[in-house]
Amino acid sequence: MRAADEERELDGSTDEVLLSLAASEGRIFVTFDVKDFPSIVRRWAEAGCAHTGCAIVVGVDHGEFQATLDIVARELIARPRQSDWSDLTLFLARSG
Repeated sequence: MRAADEERELDGSTDEVLLSLAASEGRIFVTFDVKDFPSIVRRWAEAGCAHTGCAIVVGVDHGEFQATLDIVARELIARPRQSDWSDLTLFLARSG
């Protein structure tokens, strides 16, 4: 797991650079940026650019770390293979 806000070398990186980095490392990109990422992944799809998954967390405060982990874990259990996430963008929220 990597966190852009915890890695000094990623300071100032654009959203697209971060998504590209995640894709190049075969990582699923998890973000709270519901404002920008839907249009970013749409542009990527229109341009034929692949990513390895984008999970947009909604309705959970950025500081609710355990809730975020639980939500992401639920989706990883539902989609356990990396290929399940290829070019997939999901909005993740609390269940129930």
